[in-house]
Order: sequence, then C-alpha cells, then structure tokens
Amino acid sequence: MEGSKVLIVLEDFDLRIKITEILTIAKYDVKSTNSGKQAIEMIRTTPVDIIISGVNVNEIDGIGLLQVINKFRETAGINFIMLLNNKDYDLARRVMELGADGYLMNPFDDGELLNQVEVRLRKKRLQHELFLKQHTQLRNIHNTKDDLSWLRSRFEGSLPRHFKKNQVLYYKGERRALGLHYIVSGKIKTYVADTAGNVLITGIYGPHEYFGLQGTLLGTENKEIAEAIDSTEILTIPFNDVQHLITDYPEIFAVFAKDLAQTLNNRDEKLLNIAYYSVRKRIANAIISLTQPGQDDDNGRFILPRYDLACLVGIATETLSRVLGDFTKEGLVKKAGNNIIVTDIKALKMMKN
Repeated sequence: MEGSKVLIVLEDFDLRIKITEILTIAKYDVKSTNSGKQAIEMIRTTPVDIIISGVNVNEIDGIGLLQVINKFRETAGINFIMLLNNKDYDLARRVMELGADGYLMNPFDDGELLNQVEVRLRKKRLQHELFLKQHTQLRNIHNTKDDLSWLRSRFEGSLPRHFKKNQVLYYKGERRALGLHYIVSGKIKTYVADTAGNVLITGIYGPHEYFGLQGTLLGTENKEIAEAIDSTEILTIPFNDVQHLITDYPEIFAVFAKDLAQTLNNRDEKLLNIAYYSVRKRIANAIISLTQPGQDDDNGRFILPRYDLACLVGIATETLSRVLGDFTKEGLVKKAGNNIIVTDIKALKMMKN
C-alpha cells in the first residue's frame, strides 16, 4: 500500500539498493541499514510497517533481530520477511517457527518481492478493517459492556497475559507498555504516588473494561501506575497498532476522545468530592460506585482491599475503618470476609454532606 513504511536490513549493499529502488518506485516509504542493532534503534524512533531482513547482518543478525521484534508488544505487530539463500528450506522453517510472517528466496524477481510485501500489508489492513467493522457494529455508547465488544472481537484466538495479585503492569513514565489494555478477568487499579509514598487511586477497572487510553493518545509515556488488585488476565492492543487505526480511520479518534472526556469528567467530580464533601459522604459515594447490584434489588456487594478503598477516597485506612464501623452499626453495610455487602444503598445515596 502506498506510503507504508518499509525497513530493509541487509549487508549486501547492491541488493539493498535494488530492493530500495523497487519499493520506492512502488511508492513505499523505504529506509535501509546493514546493522540489526541500528535497525532496532531506528524502529524505536520511527515505527515501521514491515521489515525485510537478511540473516547475516552486522552486530545483531537477522535471527536476533526477529526475536527482538517479537519480544516487545510495541514492535510485535510489525510484519517481518526474511530474505534467504535459494532452497535453504531448513532455515526457512526455523524463521517461520520464530515468528516471521514470510520469507523470500534469493534470487527473486521484482514481482515476487512486491507480492510478498503487498500480501503482508494487505493482511494487516484487513485486520484493521475487521476491527473497525466489529467496533462500529457492536458499539453502544450508553452501555460500556457493548461499547467494548469490538475489543474482545479483536483478540479472538489470542492468549491473554496473566498477572498475579499486586503485580505491576507498568510504572509511571514507562513507554514500553503504551497501548489499550483490555481486562478479560480480574481487577486493575491505576494510581499516582508522591515521593513520600502517598497514593491516590485514579481508576478501578474490572472485566470487559479497558485502560491506558490517556498515555496511548498522548503517545509519550504512561501517566499512572497500573497494578493488579487480584489475579488478572489482560489483552493488549500495542501503541503502534492503535496509531495505525486512528490514522486509517479518524472516526475512531472521536470514540476514544469521548471515552477520555468521560474519564476526565469522573475525575473532576472526584476532586469536587474531595474538596467539599465530608468523609462519610465520600466513602458512601465510593461504595455506591463500586457496588454490583444484587438479583432482587439495588443492594449488592463488592470486594476491594481496605487500603485500596482508602486510596480511592483519599483518606487514611484508620479513618476508613472507623467510618465503615459506623456504617455497620447503622445497618448500611455489613462485612463478610473481604466482601462489603451493601444492605441499604438508598440510605447511602441519600446521605447528607
């Protein structure tokens, strides 16, 4: 596809020039190098759509380059074609097992090269189009679960990553984990912390919700810390794939912008609560927002460590324990192990400031 970015990594100067000329005439944006190490540095600064590499290249060979590309989420989506010597089928089988998208036997003609490149890029574009179609068909902006059905569909057949309780997914300032992260099961908290160790939770996310949108749209670094509250399974759309989708389908940006605006609106309300509401009212509001309704009425329950609930409200755990004790005495909630069971949600909603 015209304008797609191609990186050629070959030690043979003449062959590098030949492939560059063929792809440039076909209106691809082509860059080249003879070093696997330099190729990695180039990819980190300027994302590419496809890599054509030989096996014997300088510093890091083609096999090593392929393994590095597939190791990291932000580069794993790059198409990789290995250029091999004619009839070296054992090596061809090995590179495919290592995750290459295809191989090309040298010598080759112009048509074979262009076909290999076009087929790989067309496949990637079709995946994006399917992603958009599913997103558009399933989206219901008034229902978060339906709203994210497209994200589940995008990863059909993919294996989720598993995170243990209290395991950190990424830290503030990191770029390596930029992307949209979709929760299959479990719960995630995002939070900010100061040098003294004071923590404020900015979001709690459960199954069929996603997080990481702010850092992905800014494209610089993650602005929060993300940590598993309990055992969690997560699927991820890497940053580069999200950027391609936004570029190819600008209407998706409007969807993301609306979701981000809603998140910021929720945080504004939270800041207002912290500034003007009593501790009892803030805790009551937090309990209401976290409670899953029961079968027969609005009452329900939620499971959240007491420390996390305190950080969500912005108070000390001792203060939280005292107020929860008062709520229990007043018949508003009751505790069953780590569960907090809401027994009178209407009273919590009507609580005066």
